Amino acid sequence: MEPVRAADGATSQVRLYRSADNPSAPVLVCMPAMGTRAAYYAPFAEALFQAGFQVAVGELRGQGTSSVRAQRGARYGYHEMVAYDFPALFRTVAGAFPSAPHYLLGHSLGGQLGMLYLSQEPHMAKGAILVGAPSCHYGGWPFPKSLGMLVGIHLAVGIASVLGYFPGRRIGALGNNSTQTMCDMAAQVRTGRYQVPSSDVDFEPLLPRVDLPVLAVAIEGDNLAPRRGIQAFCKKLTSAQVTHWELVLDGSARRLRHYGWVHANASLVDRVRTFVSSHR
Repeated sequence: MEPVRAADGATSQVRLYRSADNPSAPVLVCMPAMGTRAAYYAPFAEALFQAGFQVAVGELRGQGTSSVRAQRGARYGYHEMVAYDFPALFRTVAGAFPSAPHYLLGHSLGGQLGMLYLSQEPHMAKGAILVGAPSCHYGGWPFPKSLGMLVGIHLAVGIASVLGYFPGRRIGALGNNSTQTMCDMAAQVRTGRYQVPSSDVDFEPLLPRVDLPVLAVAIEGDNLAPRRGIQAFCKKLTSAQVTHWELVLDGSARRLRHYGWVHANASLVDRVRTFVSSHR
């Protein structure tokens, strides 16, 4: 573990998996899904490390080791994570692995925010692996799920506005998050655009400039990240070299598809190894 300090003073810990034998081995910078702690990804990080990668598992603001708590009155959103947390994390990773190429490996919101960061600083990574990372626009879901997505996120905003934060752990959805984070997500659900309330930056014209190889992983049957939503997000990356791949899970992992791959990870690790080997 190594400390990460953002420019606004927020701190977190990054979990580092270093290779003493091969310090120039590619580094995968893993970023979690909304409301998910970095510690949850330990089995996946271990599998990647055993496959020959070096790994850095970061933390989203408000989760796990973050000094910012997702509680009443917390004031942060997409802006703070993209403008402060991701730059601090990638600088820390660059210092810890000075001779290795870096790749973003983002799950869900971690992949979306990671690409917003790379749209401003594309030189910080050699490529990106996006696992279950869709545009959250409601049109990515078939009717009536699309209507449920639209109603559900605005209900979440309403709850967060009344309580001062979103108590996702108590509700059993999306984890605890700040009101602003939920408002930012709701804006993207409504419009499909990454022009979010917390940021002055319109990321829509920046995303097409990302000239990186991207592996976009859809999980078969994943209701939280449908294939249509993943394709909609990747359509914004018009300069990227996007490869689409579908992950099919077996057994108990199928019950929690959006997260089950973290433990049932063998086929994904193999696909990531193939992708990185062809884009070094």
